[in-house]
Amino acid sequence: MRMDTLTCEGVSDEVIVQNQRVKVHIRCKKCGETFILRGVRDVKGNIETGFKRCLCDNESDFDIETLQ
Repeated sequence: MRMDTLTCEGVSDEVIVQNQRVKVHIRCKKCGETFILRGVRDVKGNIETGFKRCLCDNESDFDIETLQ
């Protein structure tokens, strides 16, 4: 895994957001397959895991919950 150091010039501490890793449990409503993935929470509170579709080609009908 590649790690880069980012520098922010002229940015206050209030604007800098820490990337929180979050575990996510995804269950397909069509076939019942489950996935547990790690994602990163963005500035708006959305979680990006890179998950695109289930093994049954379902791309939109999922139950998604965060785990701790």
